[in-house]
Amino acid sequence: MRKLSLLVLTLFTTSCLTPNKKTEYPFEFINSKTETFGSKTNKMDLYVPINDLNFEMLKGICKEQKENWTDGAFYYLVIFDGKGNAMFPNNPFTASYGIDEEPQKHIKAIFEFNRINGYSKLTSYSKNMWEGSPRSTEIR
Repeated sequence: MRKLSLLVLTLFTTSCLTPNKKTEYPFEFINSKTETFGSKTNKMDLYVPINDLNFEMLKGICKEQKENWTDGAFYYLVIFDGKGNAMFPNNPFTASYGIDEEPQKHIKAIFEFNRINGYSKLTSYSKNMWEGSPRSTEIR
């Protein structure tokens, strides 16, 4: 019995010390682009949901990406409704998609993180960025 208790304790301790695996989120990465202005680097990643857009999972991937963004100023994560619709803005990232109507008709959500001042907001849309009602949430 003592050997069994020791074995269980050893297995429990070992499993507690094993680092957690990175969470898999139901989004497919499409493309990434960086812009540099002076000494500041900004990055934008484009994704599409694998199935239906799950808001809680979306918050999770935004939080994970925020924690990993340590080298630059602005980080953007943009969720599109389909692979063929995913595109970068014609404007600098910090101006977002400006008046680019076509991409906005396919954007389901945008996460923006400013590492310098801590601004961190996820905005999702009931239909799309061009026509839908926004829902904003801080990502902490």
